[in-house]
Parts: sequence; C-alpha cells; structure tokens
Amino acid sequence: MDLHVTEITDPDDDLLLPWLDLYEIAFPPPERMLVSFYLRLLRQKRDGLHPDHHLLAVRRVGVFVGLAHYVIIIEQRLAWLWMFAVTPEARNQGLGAAIYGDIVRRLPAGTVAMLLEVERPDLAQIEAERRLAERRIAFYRRQGALLLEGVYYVQSVGPHQPPLPMHVMIHPLQPLNTETAFRFAHTVFGDAITQTGTLSLR
Repeated sequence: MDLHVTEITDPDDDLLLPWLDLYEIAFPPPERMLVSFYLRLLRQKRDGLHPDHHLLAVRRVGVFVGLAHYVIIIEQRLAWLWMFAVTPEARNQGLGAAIYGDIVRRLPAGTVAMLLEVERPDLAQIEAERRLAERRIAFYRRQGALLLEGVYYVQSVGPHQPPLPMHVMIHPLQPLNTETAFRFAHTVFGDAITQTGTLSLR
C-alpha cells in the first residue's frame, strides 16, 4: 500500500502539526488530553526520556493519512494503544487495517497482549454515534482484538474533562484466558477497571 511510517520524537518535527490536527478532529473532547501533554512528552523524549511512548505519523505518497500513539509496558510484556486514527479523506480504503498491522509488528518480541479503549455504543447520544462506536469495535475485532466483558472501566484524560465510561478490548499475541486478560487490564488501568460480572472475551 506504499505507506511510510515515521516515529515522531521531537516537538520540531514537521509531522507533529498534522498529527495534532487529526488528534483534535478524530477524538471527542472527553477522550483528549491537553495538547501540552504531547508537547511536553516530545520535549522530554528529545532529552532521552519516555522511551516507552511511541508516536507514529503515517504518510501515503507523501500525504499524511494517519496517527498512532502506543505505550510499551516492558516489565509486564504488554502494550497499550492510546490513540489510533486515519484522516477522514483516507478512510474506507484499507489503511486502518494496514496501520494497525504495522503497530502490532512493531511491538517487542514476547509481547503477550495489546490493550485499547473504545467508545460504548450503549452510551451514544445519537444514532450516528452508536453506529460509529459499533463499527469501531467491529474493526478491532477484525484485526484480532476481543472485547473484555464483565468489567466496568472509566477513562480519565485529566481534570479538564469528566471521566468517561469506555469498553476495554485486548489483542492477544499469545494464548490468553479471561482471568489473565482481566489481570492485564488491571495492570494497565489500575482501579479505573473493576470486575462486575462473569468475565468473557468475544
């Protein structure tokens, strides 16, 4: 598909501006950290800090088409996909699957699972939002991720936004049972996730 994936490690990278533009366009305010978080992160990365955070900018034929932000939790052999989006004009062309596959291939050897958060369709305010949330879950399932059920999780991006209930999905890279999946999720999300019923992965 002739995609060129670049890791942004410096706040002066020319790709940061389209990256931030898409970040603001693709995610609703309750899911967005302040832009200053990313500027600070990249300044610190330039100084050799936060090697576990990876910001990817994706281009096709020189045109910016997508972003990703994932974190490696090396001690637990886990990954956490924070952000993933494709520009509106580049959607429905197979780019999302290609970029997602590239992220998975970049994970360190021995990584056992990657976790991610998705909107809950049952909390959508309008029908279009509900359908979009369902499509996102279906997309991640096609890539190999599974919905962790029997839990309640609340995402918090900072004091500037109210906490937001979300679904948790997990992409197993090695055989995984439900109890281990929940343990991994608790490792990543801490007390923000609790078990509320029978655990299942589907």
